[in-house]
Amino acid sequence: MMKHTRPLALLLTLILALSLTAPAAAYSSGCLIPQKKTYSTAFADTKGAWCEAAVKTVYEAGLMDGKSASAFDPSGSLTYAQILVITARLHELLHGGDGVLPAAAAGQAWYQPAVDYLTAQVTQDTEAAYYLQSMLEDGDYLAFMAAEPCDRYDFVWCLAAVLPESALTPINAITQLPDTGDTDILRFYNAGILTGSDQYGTFSGFDFLNRGQAAAMLARIVDPAQRVKFTPEVLVMSQAILGLAPETPMLTVGDFTVNAELYTYALTSSIGSMEMEHYFSCYDEYPDYFEAYLADEAFDGLFAEYLLEKYGIDVEAPIDWNTADKGGMSPAQKVREDTLTSLKQFAELFNHQAAYPLTAAQRAELQETLPYWQEYGYSAALAEQELTSLYLVENLTAKHAMSASDLNRYLTEQGYVYGQYVVLYRGDYRSYEYSDDAAAKAAAEKARQQISAHLDDAEYIEYLIWKYSEDYSSSPDLIPLEGFSEANQAALKNLRVGQVSQVLTEEDRYAVVLKLDPSDNTYVSELAASIPAMAQLTEWAESSKVTTAAAYDAVDVASAAAAYDALMG
Repeated sequence: MMKHTRPLALLLTLILALSLTAPAAAYSSGCLIPQKKTYSTAFADTKGAWCEAAVKTVYEAGLMDGKSASAFDPSGSLTYAQILVITARLHELLHGGDGVLPAAAAGQAWYQPAVDYLTAQVTQDTEAAYYLQSMLEDGDYLAFMAAEPCDRYDFVWCLAAVLPESALTPINAITQLPDTGDTDILRFYNAGILTGSDQYGTFSGFDFLNRGQAAAMLARIVDPAQRVKFTPEVLVMSQAILGLAPETPMLTVGDFTVNAELYTYALTSSIGSMEMEHYFSCYDEYPDYFEAYLADEAFDGLFAEYLLEKYGIDVEAPIDWNTADKGGMSPAQKVREDTLTSLKQFAELFNHQAAYPLTAAQRAELQETLPYWQEYGYSAALAEQELTSLYLVENLTAKHAMSASDLNRYLTEQGYVYGQYVVLYRGDYRSYEYSDDAAAKAAAEKARQQISAHLDDAEYIEYLIWKYSEDYSSSPDLIPLEGFSEANQAALKNLRVGQVSQVLTEEDRYAVVLKLDPSDNTYVSELAASIPAMAQLTEWAESSKVTTAAAYDAVDVASAAAAYDALMG
């Protein structure tokens, strides 16, 4: 054995030396784009990095350069202007060009040549192409967003808009992801271009894109040999968040059992709401600082950034879940209470469903929609429960539908009339179209007369309101009474359905109101009916009998929130 020691050691030394000194792999002959440049000097900040090979590919393909001659900055962000330039380069290179866009003309934004190129070239009839075209057409939006970091969704949609179907040949068979069902995102996963941020394939589409991630996506597009075959694990939310099997009983509400799967979805919804409330509480907590922020023209960041930079207040710090606030409750306690409240209402829908059962049409629609919900990670049982609950709410609301007279009376009590509204401004607010208040009032009177003469022609009335009114939609809607004087409020309350008011004089305007039947508007009718329906559901929930299981009592909200935040990125 001793005789082989030196030759083996020598061989290992030679192999190691070769691995350290050998040039990087040659540009693949199977790439969709011919090589444009040579990667002669590696970027110092990508040596040994996870994206090193991808950076080499995109550099040699002419799609991305470094931040400098020696640095690529893989963790740096990409702006919307930069992704448009990359998208234009990709399209041009795929169609035989050299990827070099013309320089911007004097006075133009530096990225305008990319906008002009994509506007002319992107003609695919796809959702992604429509999205990109909409972005390109809105110059004000582009100017506003140009220097902002781009998120992962927008980058993929831009790429999808310029890639031919042949560039996205499937090598995987992925039908669902934890956080998106977007068709274009799934196409990129199935083509092996995207793999997600965890074993479940989580896309994290609203996270800002970094240069290393962009390089990886582009390299896999350019070089099919770098694409990744994989099958993501199926995410079981209850297991990932609470460490419980989905069917584990958590509590019973009357005759309805809430299992761990249903409880987890309700709990994470409450956690998300609490985190959102925590983030936006800074506006109410620091109103003086917010006024200073609005007045500070030199600062162009977010209010949270302003608080941290100017006053050292970190409103983005994690929630202290177990510390009570001034009211004596901790965020964790509030989340548990909110979750239980929502689940009691959910359960009572089913406990009382015999009074408002699903129709045959609703059952058929439910079965048709069920597969779509399952694509988002719901089990068949939970998806059916969630869909059923929506129909039960719909049927409960229908039970509380009001007659036209009751609905009119109810809206008036709430401070609204339903109808159409002409307004012409007077005094200091008067439009340049009218020489004085008398002219504005005369126009309002003319509008009233013409509307009164055509009450049987709804389309013509909409035209008249569009013609005369200076700031109101021509479609029927709820009109708040609080904007009128007491005398005019009384006049509107006494107005019958189908009647046109006299010209109402207010300090700043003349108004004419056509009162209509609110029961003709499905949205208004359902909105009004939903209030007593929800009151009924709340009454049931408040009087329900709840029995909790050991698994429910053992839930730690802080731990669940940490697991949920890690999962959602």
